[in-house]
Amino acid sequence: MNRIEKLKNDVYSFEELDTLEKNATKLSDWETLDLIGKSRLSKAAKGERPKNIDSDNETAREKRDRNRKGSK
Repeated sequence: MNRIEKLKNDVYSFEELDTLEKNATKLSDWETLDLIGKSRLSKAAKGERPKNIDSDNETAREKRDRNRKGSK
């Protein structure tokens, strides 16, 4: 199954979607970005939620990334 099919079938976790989004943004891959948005909405509609981050175990880079996204 390729990346597009996996996105359409909600195979990826929220963490994997974040990574895919970063890569798609760098490559200006609008189709993938659109599918990532739809996948996130679909997961939310199904009641899935991103994992809570334990700020004690988070690296400085993870904290910066989280703060840039606005989810403090």
